[in-house]
Amino acid sequence: MKILFCYILILLSLTGHAQTASESRDCQVGLVLSGGAARGYAHIGVIRAFEEAGIEIDYISGSSMGAIIGLFYAAGKTPDEIMEIAKSINKNRLVSFFPVTFRTKGLDYLEEIINENITEKTFEQLKKPLFVCVTNFQSGQYEIFRQGVIIPAIRASAAIPFLYDQQIINGIAYVDGGVVNNLPVEPLRERCRTVIGISINPIEYKSSKLSIRDQIVRVSQMMLNENEARRIEMCDYHLEISELKGIDFEDYDQPQKIHDIGYRAAKEFIEKNFRYQK
Repeated sequence: MKILFCYILILLSLTGHAQTASESRDCQVGLVLSGGAARGYAHIGVIRAFEEAGIEIDYISGSSMGAIIGLFYAAGKTPDEIMEIAKSINKNRLVSFFPVTFRTKGLDYLEEIINENITEKTFEQLKKPLFVCVTNFQSGQYEIFRQGVIIPAIRASAAIPFLYDQQIINGIAYVDGGVVNNLPVEPLRERCRTVIGISINPIEYKSSKLSIRDQIVRVSQMMLNENEARRIEMCDYHLEISELKGIDFEDYDQPQKIHDIGYRAAKEFIEKNFRYQK
């Protein structure tokens, strides 16, 4: 039986990083999880692969679905427990492109799922520091929530325009963090020695005429990729999960398949980028 004695990280960034009182422990490894709706289930597989390899994640940053998966992990949920939550989700209550009455109900359902599965109400109560990216719809800039009540920040980070209503926090309108920053590396870059970014929005070549719905999805995907591109270089390591090309953003009823894609990609990524002493 092979025994893992130690895990060696190649540290490529500066060693000095400012921390707040609530961020009490040193951040060796920070994980950035991009948004991507149902494709975000792949993040669960990535986390599982990291845990199996002995890679401890200290801090987490995310946009949209990346923030949601990051929340469950920061609250102490294991990959198995997060998968059980994913499998319990009723797709029809979470997504529907056109009914106007749905635009609030989808986020209400998301809030129900969170409240049923974690007891932590504030960022300070989480077991790992979490940074949630949102888009300030009035200034056009991204903002990071990392203190105070969790639910409003998560609702805002997941408020996909056209699908969900904008969320009002302290009189300011917010929408999905991915609109401006789908790979929020910045809060971890200044705090963590090593930052690993995970992208879940590879673009599939399309040759046929697209429906209105598919045009909206594709334009959104192109915008996500563009705002991620300039942040990839800020990561010490970056993984784009290319096998997700065939997965639709609304495939919330395929958690196991999407998890497995993320798991396989992360296993290969770890083998290529990290060394072990056995």
